[in-house]
Amino acid sequence: MKPLIPNALEAGLSALRRRGHYPINHTVVIKDELIAKHPDLAADVFDAFARAKRRYVEDLKAGKIEQPSEVDEVHRRVMEITGEPLPYGIAPNRNVIEALARHALTQGIITEPVTVEELFAPSTRALVG
Repeated sequence: MKPLIPNALEAGLSALRRRGHYPINHTVVIKDELIAKHPDLAADVFDAFARAKRRYVEDLKAGKIEQPSEVDEVHRRVMEITGEPLPYGIAPNRNVIEALARHALTQGIITEPVTVEELFAPSTRALVG
């Protein structure tokens, strides 16, 4: 197997500097039926992840991670560029979410345009972590 992009990490960091887009690699999905039964669930899950992330970022900034992994090193490098290695919430990710929605439409993954807000539970739309 050969990487599609030579020196992908540096290429990604360069693109981050130029465009400000931070790639979203993972999402948490909660079924609408669960949110309907438990209205606070989405915000509570967001808060739990945000608290854990804050502890991790504090340790990363303070050099408290004893054996940093490659992922820790990537987060440290991103933090040097953006100040925030793992932005949570719509506001800091709006541009990349909108781009992903456009790509999904263009590629036929979705058949109708969607707004960013439609993709998130109402209780989480203003949250930033």
